[in-house]
Amino acid sequence: MRKTVKGRWRLAVALGVAATLGISGCSLNEDTGSSTTSTDGSVLRIGTTTDVSNFNPLQSLSKTDSWILNAMYPHLLRIDENAKKAPELAKEYRYEDGGKTAVFVLRDDFTWTDGKPVVADDVKFSAEMIMKYKLGNVAAKLTWVESIEAPDATTVKFKLSQPYAPFAEGVGFWMSIVPKHVFESAGDLSKFPNDSNWVGAGPFVLDSITKGQRYVMKRNPNYPLAPGGKAAVSQVEYRVYPDVNTMMLALRNGDIDLMGTPVPVSAVKTFQADSNIKLVKVGALGFAHLTYNMKNKQLADQQVRQALSMSVDTKSIISSVLQGDGQQMAGPISPIFSEYDNTEIQPYPFDPAGAKAKLSAAGYKDANNDGFFDELAFGVACDQSNANITRVVQLFRESAAKAGIKLENECVERNTFLSRTKNGEYDIDASQWGVFDNPMDQLRSTYLSSNPGGINYNLLESPEMDQLINDAAATTDPEAFKAKIKNIDKVVHDQAYLTPLYVENFQFAYNASKFTGFVPSPSDLLGMVTAYSLAQVTPAK
Repeated sequence: MRKTVKGRWRLAVALGVAATLGISGCSLNEDTGSSTTSTDGSVLRIGTTTDVSNFNPLQSLSKTDSWILNAMYPHLLRIDENAKKAPELAKEYRYEDGGKTAVFVLRDDFTWTDGKPVVADDVKFSAEMIMKYKLGNVAAKLTWVESIEAPDATTVKFKLSQPYAPFAEGVGFWMSIVPKHVFESAGDLSKFPNDSNWVGAGPFVLDSITKGQRYVMKRNPNYPLAPGGKAAVSQVEYRVYPDVNTMMLALRNGDIDLMGTPVPVSAVKTFQADSNIKLVKVGALGFAHLTYNMKNKQLADQQVRQALSMSVDTKSIISSVLQGDGQQMAGPISPIFSEYDNTEIQPYPFDPAGAKAKLSAAGYKDANNDGFFDELAFGVACDQSNANITRVVQLFRESAAKAGIKLENECVERNTFLSRTKNGEYDIDASQWGVFDNPMDQLRSTYLSSNPGGINYNLLESPEMDQLINDAAATTDPEAFKAKIKNIDKVVHDQAYLTPLYVENFQFAYNASKFTGFVPSPSDLLGMVTAYSLAQVTPAK
């Protein structure tokens, strides 16, 4: 890790997104139009394809939720352009007591927009409420916390029941910090909509909403991570478009200045010819995959999952969908984590005939001779705004048919997709993880049956997996830890709980004739719209 903050960025002990919240009945600050008709050149307009579904930053969040709320509520740490953890609210952290106490030391110059300082009690309160109400995916990262202390305004101590290798970086990056003096009067925070009168401490704070159209954010006049203590951009406006194609047209026409989502590979060349549009390539911290619902009787059969994995022509998908700009995966650990990726396992081969033979041997029949096994018909759910994944589903349907498996395209609007996935209302989930910042947290979030607020979309309940994950999590010897992660990688691969597809690069497009200074971070979720990046943007001269 790079040393920053006057050489005192320390790691004293070396130890090795998405539920929706209904807001019906909640009043919103409806936009009157006064704050969105400005001709001020410092208004940055960003395109998105989804509305905000949840204004509570302590919950798990979908993509647009994260973009807006992360610009309002600080995190202890952020991920920089090199995929390394960097200071945000915390200027340093360390471990004490053999790894059983994680200590964060905070900056003292963050303030809430109502004038109150951001202090250690805000961090303590945020974490304790997440634990109390089991809120979002951060709840799983706080599993081993026995108590939290705030001995002074800038120190927070997390007392752990046992060492957990990635605790500080995981909690530091993922946990939003909320103002205790605002949220403590809300009662049950699992039901708190936080849909008006926002108080934040990020570079921007929500000002008004016209649902289905725009979300207007005003500049926080005091943001210490921006040059000069406040963002150069006076206003950020997220505009909602029905699909990526419409958003791309809006960028070309000058209606927006930045696409929040990556440019589809097929459209990159159209932007390269535009002298005003600049493309920026970033890497991925997540990966595309197919996940199988273990509550489905047929998909609970390992033979069926393996046959489906043999029915995916991943190499062809990478070639046609990504124009070759992607890397195939074998297990659930991305090759970006080279120390933990089990290179001894290989991707399932594309072999429809072999898949059909496997299913026949397992007893599945085609009684009516229509070319499909009688019991093997599944829906494939996806976010229809993701052009690449939508294409993947189409190609998967075609290749699976060769193996005698009938698939139906069930791609829908993003928030509907997220709700169905979270509630297990699907057979096969075709999607793309946005950010995994370390393998251990990834495995706990996706496969631990007791994980509160996690993303176990398999709905897997496996004592074997639980034991393997919990054992690895408590392992502080670096080499033993790596070996246990690689073993879990192999178990998930052999069981075919998911079919990893690819890791891709992303390209983001913005109007360089109007704005400059973006600091992109890896992944399609972070991209160009992190709080830190928006705070660095300046109007082009």
